[in-house]
Amino acid sequence: MLPTFKRAITAKWLLVVQEYDLLKQQRSVNFTSVRQLCDTYKIHRKDIYKYYEKWIKSGKNTDALLPQKRGPKPGQLKILSKDQERLIVKIHRRLQANRYDIFYLIKGNPNLQIHPSVSTIYRTLKRYPLNKKRKRAIKRYERMYPGELLHADTYVLPKTLFIDRTKRYLLGVMDDMTRLCYAELIERNNAVTVTRAFANACKWFDGHGIRPETVMTDNGAEFTVPSYQKARPQHFFESMLQVLGLKHIYTPPYRPQSNGKIERFWKILDDECIRVQTATLSVDDFDAELNGYLYRYNYQRRHSGLGYITPLDKLSFIANLLPKL
Repeated sequence: MLPTFKRAITAKWLLVVQEYDLLKQQRSVNFTSVRQLCDTYKIHRKDIYKYYEKWIKSGKNTDALLPQKRGPKPGQLKILSKDQERLIVKIHRRLQANRYDIFYLIKGNPNLQIHPSVSTIYRTLKRYPLNKKRKRAIKRYERMYPGELLHADTYVLPKTLFIDRTKRYLLGVMDDMTRLCYAELIERNNAVTVTRAFANACKWFDGHGIRPETVMTDNGAEFTVPSYQKARPQHFFESMLQVLGLKHIYTPPYRPQSNGKIERFWKILDDECIRVQTATLSVDDFDAELNGYLYRYNYQRRHSGLGYITPLDKLSFIANLLPKL
């Protein structure tokens, strides 16, 4: 670095530490306290202590006031052998696992003799990126039979969609395996209204021969209360699930990908049903549009995630595999 640049960078802190040194010796003619020094230079006293210590330990060398390089110090990074790196990359490519999945897969396994941190796994994967073909591969999961898992979520409708310009909501419930989806217009996004609509969804699935076992939701107030509160079993939605004998599981906070199927449904509904409306609607008109679209979505629209068949075809295919009772 050029001496001119060094002087420009260290000029301010050199004045500060020199004045602070005079204050400690009670020989400063400009300041009577550290507070005045901080207010004048618009700095914090902790920063003064930090730079002063570096300046004193270096023998009052000006170079000690230069910004330090960020990042880990030499010797802190854990270096893996080539075999260990190959193992991490192999798990990542074979299982499509991220760095957190890999960390828990190899953690505590005495046969692997490798215990890298999450950051070490991340650096290893950055050195061996996937090619374009592997990046296009989509990791999908699907339950084994209809009703094993339902995805439930609420969606906020825009005020401009209705004549009275009132905010309304939708409750959506989707079967994980068949993608059959039920949606209902609700006036309020609270536990009572959502519970009533979910009960209607269970009746609708029962009409298709699907008996739900588990429902997945986020941690919204309409579905549950925080886990640290003892009133969770007394929540309106939770009580209804206990009556119906359904298990309730929750998505991790700030991770909508866990409930991705119903989240994708909202995007499709917005593109194909809501945004195409050119005029404001009454509640009855929107309800009719919604029911018409749900008929097309469940019985006529082909889904790429199902191999380009309809959800009803998927349900019929599974029903034909079951033994006749």
